[in-house]
Amino acid sequence: METSYILIKTIHGKLKIVSSKLKTYEEAEEVHEIYGRYDIIAKIVVESRDELKKFIQNKILILEGISSTESLVVFDDE
Repeated sequence: METSYILIKTIHGKLKIVSSKLKTYEEAEEVHEIYGRYDIIAKIVVESRDELKKFIQNKILILEGISSTESLVVFDDE
């Protein structure tokens, strides 16, 4: 299993829409709206790094309302 945290900046007024959509994805084990440089942090768990790449490309980056993301990949997942 591969775990990563995706930090997401949203376009003004789109936070709730993006957050709600992320919560519908089974890969997203946790989704939190946060204060600071980013608006959302999502814990993503998938089978492989290839699946992570596909998830980010096909489910995250296509969401309307996201202005930028940063991915933090966990390497010591036990």
